[in-house]
Amino acid sequence: MKHNIPAKARYAEKLNSNFDFMQNLTYLLFLVCLSFYGSSCQMVTCGPDKEAFLTKYSKFIDKVDRADLDASDSNWEKYDQSFKHYIEDCYDLYEDEMSTRERRQFWMKTLKYYSTRYGESMLNEFSKDAISNDVKENIEEVLDATGRDLEDFVNKNMGEIENLVRDIGKDIEDWASKMKEIFEQ
Repeated sequence: MKHNIPAKARYAEKLNSNFDFMQNLTYLLFLVCLSFYGSSCQMVTCGPDKEAFLTKYSKFIDKVDRADLDASDSNWEKYDQSFKHYIEDCYDLYEDEMSTRERRQFWMKTLKYYSTRYGESMLNEFSKDAISNDVKENIEEVLDATGRDLEDFVNKNMGEIENLVRDIGKDIEDWASKMKEIFEQ
């Protein structure tokens, strides 16, 4: 019997060790699941890809527009929180994937939110907080890029544009001549 006690003690110690391992493994699995849940929540609210994000944002802006709330209405709080999330969290996730056109549309919808939210005092809001400054800077950046794109297009297609304008001018002259003939009869 004397030899069995140390064996039992070793067995109990091994059971405790296995139990500790299982507890640690359970805790680790819980943390992994929690992190997946947290990241999936981000994906759910922003959308799993750029197209889903842009669609969700567009629907959000349309919903705000249809809500037709007064500027002082307390219901703005939930819309403001969602808006802030879209601008501060979601936009950064997909900005690099967006074309200039998509960014321009995104920021024009953002201006629509400000217009709906603040009405005539919209311009005053652009100096009040960091998110407004981000909006202003991004809109300026997108407008600059749009201007550069337009300039590049005109430079690349100047010959065709000149021909088109010449053709339109000739068509107008022909049309005017025919109209003159009709009126003289």
